[in-house]
Amino acid sequence: MEEKTEYLKRVYNTAVLRGLCATKKEFAQLLGVNDKALSSAMNGKEMYLTKSLLKKVELFASANGLDKTADPEDTPSVYVIPYEARGGTIGDFVDGIREYDCEKIISPIKGADYAMEVTGDSMSPEYPSGSRVLIKKVDATAFVQWNEVYVLDTPNGAVIKRVRKTDDPAVVECVSVNPAYQPYTIPRDFIRGWYKVLMVMSLK
Repeated sequence: MEEKTEYLKRVYNTAVLRGLCATKKEFAQLLGVNDKALSSAMNGKEMYLTKSLLKKVELFASANGLDKTADPEDTPSVYVIPYEARGGTIGDFVDGIREYDCEKIISPIKGADYAMEVTGDSMSPEYPSGSRVLIKKVDATAFVQWNEVYVLDTPNGAVIKRVRKTDDPAVVECVSVNPAYQPYTIPRDFIRGWYKVLMVMSLK
């Protein structure tokens, strides 16, 4: 069997993608174990990685077909950036982030670099608060797909918006899906990273 912590995380992530659960607490309820103990086990604390827990995970995986996965080398995975892509305000994004701070999930598509959580309702209903977006870093100096949705990394943090071209090539317009929110502009030199949104995953 693969390393115990990675096995536990893989079964959990696959269960989430298949809609069997949405949180670690729900996953713990499905297994019939304490959610705090499960969280400690998933964080690699050996004393919580008991034979009893792993047996329950194996039985759950087998019963739900989660043990029939593709070769890990063929299964794309991404880190979930542990800060929200805010629909209405701007919050922290890349500053100080390390891989060990990030949850890693199986991606249902190839080509994504990261996943981020959406907060706020300015991008609803297409990108509801609590959903996750899969994003890919792009070179905006070469080409921008106007009127598409991006996560923009700025010195003040990240924002998810539909980006439109303006008459001023040095400025872009950021537009919300929710008509209750007014568009606003951002200078292009204020944007230090462009991440194209490839897919949204809503937790049910």
